[in-house]
Formats: sequence, structure tokens, C-alpha cells
Amino acid sequence: MAVESLKTLRRRVRTVRNIKQITRAMEMVSAAKLRRAQATLLAARPYARKLQDLLARVAASSTVAGNPLFHERPGKRRVLVVFTSDRGLAGSFNVNIARTAEEQMRSEPDAQWRLICIGRRGRDYFTRRGYDVIDSVVGLGGQADSQQATRLADRLREMFLAGEADTIDLLYARFISTVVNRPMVVQFLPMTPEALQIGKKKEPAIAAHETEYIIEPSPQAVFDQLLPRYLSSRVYITMAEQATSEHSARMVSMNNATKNCTELGDQLTLKLNKARQGAITKELLDIVGGAEALQKG
Repeated sequence: MAVESLKTLRRRVRTVRNIKQITRAMEMVSAAKLRRAQATLLAARPYARKLQDLLARVAASSTVAGNPLFHERPGKRRVLVVFTSDRGLAGSFNVNIARTAEEQMRSEPDAQWRLICIGRRGRDYFTRRGYDVIDSVVGLGGQADSQQATRLADRLREMFLAGEADTIDLLYARFISTVVNRPMVVQFLPMTPEALQIGKKKEPAIAAHETEYIIEPSPQAVFDQLLPRYLSSRVYITMAEQATSEHSARMVSMNNATKNCTELGDQLTLKLNKARQGAITKELLDIVGGAEALQKG
């Protein structure tokens, strides 16, 4: 029994060490991807912010009342775009997003909810549970894709203009810090003046340094051209936030797994040493007992 126990413990120690090497390697890979994703997010934020400021300035000299993207509708047709990851091993990252989506839909049971899933995990989760998934995008690989962002923004804008949806929301994990991300639901369409900060009073010091633009051919024409680009940038920023949060969550999860492997390996090593010492002691007792028996004989 002692020999079998020693063999079992040695095999378990080797298995834990191998798993630890894998989780440690995955943690390092996720850390490298996190740095790239965070750099992409930080680089995209100034462009989106400047585009928003420009739209707000143009809209201040024109009117948004006639733009169909600002029309609020009383209908109950709602589309929720859920951003998840394609791969797992990220702790409760995808579970928290899925739970937030279900809570959002339960909060308005009278609405006609339809889902567009960005990521394989979300698509599989909601499809298995019988939700109305009308479209999905997979294979992004934890990266923000500008072409996919433009296509998705155009698709959502066409759905809203065609009357297929009265409200379109985005659900994603906002990146707060390396160890914190928070699922958020933001309204994508219809647009609101508050989203562009139209009519918001600025501080005198900021207003004094603003430059007056000569807009050609007209403020309304420029506004109509910039608005689709702004929507595309919002989707791209959302993808960047989601990718950064995903790699952060996976890095933290793999770090915790590595620590657990270290603790479990130490415990198994202690058991192995005790079992080995017990086996050695038993063999010594057998030898001593045999020697004494020979002397007495």
C-alpha cells in the first residue's frame, strides 16, 4: 500500500507542476496581450473624444431634431448587443456579462428583446437557453477590429432607420483597472443630445481657447457625414474596452490558478515526504526485527 501511495502522490505532484507551468505561461501571454489592448484603447480614446467634441460644436450651429437617429420611439422592440469573449479561462468574466444581460431583459419583460452576440461564449450561452439571437460575430481573437466595428455600426444604424428596432443598447465590460472591470449597458440608438454633450456649458477658460470654424458646405451636411463615423468609433471603443477587460480578467484568473497550484503542490509534497519517511521507517523496523530474530535463534 505504501508503494502504491507513493506512486500516486508522485504522479499528482508531477501533474500539478505541469499545470502550474501551463497557467504561468498563459498568464504571461495574457499580460502581453493586455499591454497591447490597453495601448489600443488609450490611443483610440482621444480620437473618439475629439470627434464627439466636433460633433457637438457642429450640432450647436445646426439642429438635430430633424435627424432620424435622434428620434425616440415608444415601441417595445429592443436589441441588445452583448460583447463576450471567444475563449474561456477568464474566471467569471463572461458569466457576469451574461447575468447582466438577463437582468436587463427581466427588468423590462414587456419588451420584445433580440440579441446580437459579439463573441462565441455569449452566442453559445444565449442560443442554448432559447433566446432570440438574430446575429453574431465570432473570431475577433480578443482584439478591436475597425472593419468589424464599422460593419456592426452600419448594421445597427440600418436596423434603427428601417424600424426593426426602437432602441439599441450595448452591453460590454468596461475596463477600470488591471483587476477591476464592470459590465455596463449603454444606449447606442437613438442618439441623445446628452451623449454628444450638446448644449452643455463649458468652463470659461476652455471656451476662451476654442477656435471658430468655417463649415462647408453646411453645418447640417457636415453633421450628417460625421455622425456615422462617430457611431463606428463608439463601437470600436466598446470593442477595445471589452478586449482589454478580457485579457485583464484572464491574466488575473491564470495568476490565481498558478497560486493555487503552488499551494496544492506544497501540500502534496508534504504528504509525499511523510509517506516516504513512513515507508523508510517501516523498512528499518522490519530489518531490525529480522536481525533480532536471527540473534535469538
